[in-house]
Amino acid sequence: MATEYTLRRADGQPFGSLEQVQARIRQLFPSVEFRWTTSGPEKIALAAERGITFPPQIMAYLPGLPSLLEGVAEGDEYHVTFGLGHDEPVPCMYVTPRGDGPELERGLAALEADAGAPFKVSGEE
Repeated sequence: MATEYTLRRADGQPFGSLEQVQARIRQLFPSVEFRWTTSGPEKIALAAERGITFPPQIMAYLPGLPSLLEGVAEGDEYHVTFGLGHDEPVPCMYVTPRGDGPELERGLAALEADAGAPFKVSGEE
């Protein structure tokens, strides 16, 4: 299981717009492809079309679940996902790296330098 990391700017400011953050990640990881996840209401509609119902515990939060912008980049020795959320400006990013290699290490180090702060394990920040 891969570890998810959170990156926030040291000065507490957001990273910028969704477009600005995507552009920076593309500079570091040219293979990255971004897409929007399926929102809660979209999941409910898709399930209803298939005759599927969700348990009450899931229905309690699913209608308010937004679509999130995520990116995936792959190289010879790595796979990394970037979670940018749905808010603008982007307050933080979630990164899940798998593998290693110089391109991954350089890209992640550049993001830390941009933030002026290190990645932290999600949930421990």
